[in-house]
Amino acid sequence: MRVRSSGGIRTGAAAAVALLALVATACGYRALDGRNAFGPDVHTIRLVAFENESREPGLEQQVADAMNEEFLRRGWLEPEVGTTGDLVMSGVLHSASVRANSYSSGGLALEERIEIRLDVSVRRTTSGEIVYQHPDFRETEVFLSSADPMVYASNKEQALRRVSSAIAERVHDELFQRF
Repeated sequence: MRVRSSGGIRTGAAAAVALLALVATACGYRALDGRNAFGPDVHTIRLVAFENESREPGLEQQVADAMNEEFLRRGWLEPEVGTTGDLVMSGVLHSASVRANSYSSGGLALEERIEIRLDVSVRRTTSGEIVYQHPDFRETEVFLSSADPMVYASNKEQALRRVSSAIAERVHDELFQRF
């Protein structure tokens, strides 16, 4: 019976790592980077404030802030607000509806669910070509209900911030999904 030295195990482990690296590069694996997804001449996106048809005042600003933050965070396209960009994002916030999501045994709402419904599109500034469009986009968020109007308003405001961030993240992901 032969006993292997620890040097053989290390050599085998190093060979396995090298083989894994070779296989990963051979299959075409590479880190996702959308910087050139729309061509080498596209570097910026103008974020036009969405038109707000909902009954939720200031929702367009929350969504605009979330979009700006998301594009800054990802860094693939530099967001431009109010200036010309290589791409232009625009949209319409149609509704922000709140409905009870769960009830107590006494029939009081414990949780509320807010659903934002919107249309969003992105087009090239130079040609007007639409590169992304999502009509009837919907995103929801649940928040705790309260009999105290101040607590209810605070919980709803926090839910609106979370849903705005979720909208921005999904729009960004879908914009680059086809690449």
